[in-house]
Amino acid sequence: MNLRSIAKRLAGVSTLVALGISPGWCEAQVRGPLRQNGVAQPVPQQGGQNRGVAGTVAPGASQDPLSRYAGILDQPDQLSRIPQQDLLALAIRETSRRTLVADRHTPWQVVHGVLALRWDLRLREQQSGKLISGIEWIMGGAYYDNQPLWQETPYGGQGHPFTRPYAFEGHPTQFLGYMCLANIPLDYEVATPTKVITVRDIVQDAKMQVRTGREITWTLWALAHYESPDSQWTNAAGEAWSIERLLKMQVDEPVTSGACGGCHGLFALAYARNMKLDTGEPLRGVWVEADQKVKRYIEEARSLQNADGSFSSNHFLGPGETREFGKRISTSGHQLEWLMMSLPQDRLNEDWVQKGITSVARDLVVNRNTEADCGPLFHALHALVLYRQRTVPGYEQPKINSALRLAERQHRGKGVPLADPSRGTQTGNRTGAQVRRTAADELRDVGDVTLPEPGSEPVSESIAE
Repeated sequence: MNLRSIAKRLAGVSTLVALGISPGWCEAQVRGPLRQNGVAQPVPQQGGQNRGVAGTVAPGASQDPLSRYAGILDQPDQLSRIPQQDLLALAIRETSRRTLVADRHTPWQVVHGVLALRWDLRLREQQSGKLISGIEWIMGGAYYDNQPLWQETPYGGQGHPFTRPYAFEGHPTQFLGYMCLANIPLDYEVATPTKVITVRDIVQDAKMQVRTGREITWTLWALAHYESPDSQWTNAAGEAWSIERLLKMQVDEPVTSGACGGCHGLFALAYARNMKLDTGEPLRGVWVEADQKVKRYIEEARSLQNADGSFSSNHFLGPGETREFGKRISTSGHQLEWLMMSLPQDRLNEDWVQKGITSVARDLVVNRNTEADCGPLFHALHALVLYRQRTVPGYEQPKINSALRLAERQHRGKGVPLADPSRGTQTGNRTGAQVRRTAADELRDVGDVTLPEPGSEPVSESIAE
């Protein structure tokens, strides 16, 4: 692997020279401002590392688009007057200000926030109201439903398996799959009730537990990030496995049977393909199959797009439109997200792509005070963040969190102390505070946590084992 490939892997979101993406494009995380009592909250510093670098606003975009356009934000028919870069800044800023509450919102919901906001996700403590690091809460020993978020296993460690919908992992390796985009170091420590493990242990467990008949989308996603494309290993059952075998399984899976219309499987394929292209080696064999499938479904998404720029509310099953914000942001947000990981750089300016980006951004701005499901909301936000990272030079600067040991970290998870799991949160009620229209500098809750429709994020029966 050449130095450029190594640098890009360390930076976070993978990019690829073969698609025309500059090595200098941004691979960090959204920096939407979080404010409390009118005062901007600084990103916590850890050992002098992890200093946040403010994003560069695109040429011609307002330094403060919210104040510039405040008078027309509640007039949807006037939003067409806002230049796209400003509309994107507004959508990212307003969606980033929806604040999850530790111990009220589920680990599954918090992980989706990490997907979009990476190291900048801040949770509000339920008792004190203080902001804490989302990743530190996830990794630092928190409990939910009296259950730890992470478990030690004979092979390393794993996210807590499925107990009920939208609480813990809904798919094998789902937590690490989403969180790997924050590029959490392999030696980063993770608290379980029995011992401190590392991200490397979670990667090892995923390799050992993979098997036929078990969903592999998020396992491919995570291992494509942390392992090399030619990685091979033997699982716990003594079977030969490799990244290429996982890739082949994902290629062979019908898109329409996958989670969220197949968008997550396509994202995993594109992500793995990008990592392969980053090596500078030509695509051969199953890598060509993966590339062809990604390209085929790019055209499928384009052909099913609606006139207003939204994508089909039926995903790849056929045409479909909806006036319901929740359904629209779920389908269009997921579609745009995987497209932002898969499209070549020279296609981002195509009219249909621009219409799709504007449609999602407009929806997030118009409905910035509307209660929303965490999953679709953060997938849509992630789509816009990926686009800005690819098109706005200097929008984000790569950064990796401090490598301090768990005991030394300033923003450890604020959950139940490991010695007393009986103090775990009783969270039978998954409803958050009502979204309310607030002053511009106040925090917002995500709102009522209404769960997605059954089947929109199916769970795998195998993960209950």
